[in-house]
Amino acid sequence: MSYTVRNSLVLGVLLILIVGVGTYIRAFNLPQQQAVIETKIKEIDEELQNTPNLVNQFNDLSTAIAETQKRWETRNKDIPPADISGETYNHFSHLIDLSGDVKLDMVYTSSQPRGNFGYNVYNLKGEAPFESFYKFIWYLENGRKLFKIPTLNVKGIEVVGKDDQERNILVTFEANVHAFYTSVPELSTSVGERSIAPAYLTQDPFEPVISTGIAPNTHDLVEIERSDLKAAIPGKAFVLDQNNGIRTLEEGDEVYLGYVTKIVPEEGRLEATLNKGGIIERVELKIRFGPVQSPVQKAQK
Repeated sequence: MSYTVRNSLVLGVLLILIVGVGTYIRAFNLPQQQAVIETKIKEIDEELQNTPNLVNQFNDLSTAIAETQKRWETRNKDIPPADISGETYNHFSHLIDLSGDVKLDMVYTSSQPRGNFGYNVYNLKGEAPFESFYKFIWYLENGRKLFKIPTLNVKGIEVVGKDDQERNILVTFEANVHAFYTSVPELSTSVGERSIAPAYLTQDPFEPVISTGIAPNTHDLVEIERSDLKAAIPGKAFVLDQNNGIRTLEEGDEVYLGYVTKIVPEEGRLEATLNKGGIIERVELKIRFGPVQSPVQKAQK
């Protein structure tokens, strides 16, 4: 093979390679790169067009952060690292001193841990004149310690003295209260201080327009609506009466304004039927059970 032919073949092969590579780049590679570049350009255009929304989001987040920071710096609730039943009872006793004439019985029922915080559940049952009851609930919710009241049942009852001269309206109540605790040390003390005082109320919403005219409790019978069921066995029930005395009742026994109609020991329940000036009412008492609390309930870290 001559030198000229060999060089022509080499140049032809090189030309074919150059044309093939150029064709691949022009037909396949460049369009792909162009598509990627166009996609990026489109994304940048969308971001540029969305700049006002981003600015608004930034401003909203800045405002939320400022409000959260202000609330943190002015917080007025103390959440202790542990909730001890004795200390909580002492706190409730202090609230009673501030509120007035409140009769209260507290039962610890459970603990609800939630990671780095939790709460103990207490059942409160008692009675008080409306003004004292209102103050007690107000101080409970607005005091330094964090309590929540998920359920509250209230009822106004007319109480007549033995001489039929003294007639008062009492509010009987039963509430579940959550006492919070946390392992976050910064929450155990609050920096905000405020002067708290419940608003003055001019009217008792439980005051009846017309008195029921019920007879006085001259024989010192058990007033079921003001009593608490402590135990029940077949045929008998043991209640803490309105005078904080333990009484034994059986089915058919007379109580103030009525009689005992049913005792269900397996359900820890007592039923009574009352006649309030011609209005027949069924009243039910249940045993308020509560487990034994460990000395200290702490949040999990």
